[in-house]
Amino acid sequence: MNNIHPALSDTTVNTQDKEWVPNSFYGFLHELNHIATLCRQAHSLALFRGHRKREWMLDSTFVRSFKMAFFGVQPAVKLSKRIVESSEFHSALLNLYLLKFGVLVRPSDELESATVQHDVDAWFELMKRIQQYPEEDGFFLKGTNLLDWTQSPDVALYFANYNRDGEGAIYICDTTATGKTLQVIPVGEILDRMSAHGKAGKPLGAPLLFSPAKQIKSQRARNQQAAYFAQMDLRYDLETIWRLREEELENETIIIKLVLPAGSEAATREYLAEKNISSAFIFPVT
Repeated sequence: MNNIHPALSDTTVNTQDKEWVPNSFYGFLHELNHIATLCRQAHSLALFRGHRKREWMLDSTFVRSFKMAFFGVQPAVKLSKRIVESSEFHSALLNLYLLKFGVLVRPSDELESATVQHDVDAWFELMKRIQQYPEEDGFFLKGTNLLDWTQSPDVALYFANYNRDGEGAIYICDTTATGKTLQVIPVGEILDRMSAHGKAGKPLGAPLLFSPAKQIKSQRARNQQAAYFAQMDLRYDLETIWRLREEELENETIIIKLVLPAGSEAATREYLAEKNISSAFIFPVT
């Protein structure tokens, strides 16, 4: 997104953390549509992610679970630079992730057969299943390093309003501006590279976008128009990485955080009902 600015004069921009803060729910909808329209006009693929708490970072469920289990902190809390940049923290986080995915949790024989029969990625399908059906995840550190995104602003708004009590947010990512991050390498190979780079003390790189052309059909994923970014360097949330990338670009914005005003919970539910975006639609029973 080049030289993008709010459409409304009463939408404030927090220059420190680059949040857009509309003055009302209808101002929020106007700005959301404004951003989506500009991305379509620029032929950019925009992805959206809703958070029911404004302060939540773009961390994967696995990272949030790790922080809560080992440090007793909530998802919005940033650990100190001394901890995050220590080799011990990096090793502990990465090794626990690789212990889960590769040693304790692996694709089933059925998924491995589907890899051969239907040319799908068994590891991706396993992680996608955990994202869509988290209740099936039996490991004590929940989730994967994937973050669910959607091509639908309305779906993102549903998640931003889900059990909300206060300010929420929608993140809008211009995937075109992230560079060549769409992955064709099988997830199993990426796990092997994460292991090798981690042992060598090398950085694990920028977030990677996964949206394989061939996938096992999932009605939830279809309804949610899902796509997935992988948090590669588990120490840093996606927004932190993308803000650093923006500093290397000229007048280019990768990520916008649009704040959903407090007190708009009922208006949001009414809007979504008019669009037929309901719990039954988001979470169809299959």
